Amino acid sequence: MVLQFQAGDPLPGLRVSNDVDWAGIQLALQNGSTLTPFLPLGDDAGYVWIPKNGCTSLKRAWLQVHQGLASNLDDHEMIHGQVKLQTHWLNPEQLRAVGVHRGLVAIWRDPIDRFVSACRSHLIELTAGAIQRKLEQFSGGDRAKLAEVVRWHQDRFQREGVDPFDDGIGPVEAMNRVAIQQSAWLRCHIDWSHHTTPQVSYLGADPTAYRTILGMEQIQFVIEHWGRASGLALDPAPLHASKSLDGFNPWRRLQRDQLTPEAHAALERFYATDWAFLESAQRQLGAWQAA
Repeated sequence: MVLQFQAGDPLPGLRVSNDVDWAGIQLALQNGSTLTPFLPLGDDAGYVWIPKNGCTSLKRAWLQVHQGLASNLDDHEMIHGQVKLQTHWLNPEQLRAVGVHRGLVAIWRDPIDRFVSACRSHLIELTAGAIQRKLEQFSGGDRAKLAEVVRWHQDRFQREGVDPFDDGIGPVEAMNRVAIQQSAWLRCHIDWSHHTTPQVSYLGADPTAYRTILGMEQIQFVIEHWGRASGLALDPAPLHASKSLDGFNPWRRLQRDQLTPEAHAALERFYATDWAFLESAQRQLGAWQAA
């Protein structure tokens, strides 16, 4: 039976209220589910955010429009935290039903650019020391719980045939090794998978659910459009979650041209579904359209 959804009905979808809920969403994505992170805009529109696709800037603008805030929001952790609580995670059927009554917009990004962006901000989390610190934090000082999660992670790494990187590894070497084994790393590390899983895991497979799919270069236009519609003076300047590209931190200086031909080819194969979505979207919706 096709899901029946009326314009005035409460929005469907999973919601996140705590760390357990958030981990559940990421594990579902990691295990191959499609879940679309949807934010309503008024009664007839909506924004679908994708990690690493300019979503910090757009989340900030959405919060300003949704909450009527005219002032800037500069703390990216606070921005992501507030939006996480207000996101509706829709399965494909729910997305189609919501899209009947709302004009949906999302940002698509070159998959390899997106991967490299994730490397700049999150690749260091795949080192042994960073993983150990995260597990200790998660365990909250409970030694039995720590032993349990360490054992779980070790089993997962062994099953997938990868190991956490030595703390002294060079960022360029780490990026190329991850690119070649991206499928395995997605199944081993929740936060990494959240930022580098294919965009279709969030967008779904059917671009006709959307009013328009835009490119990264049109983010400023979207924010200006929302500002005009809301009557608020929104700041269109980019707000990067990893904007502190410290000149002394080599992890923050990773670039696409540092990928080896082998790593680049592996990423092209891995993200083939994202390229196919773009081709389908441009064929069915036309080239980048104004929101």
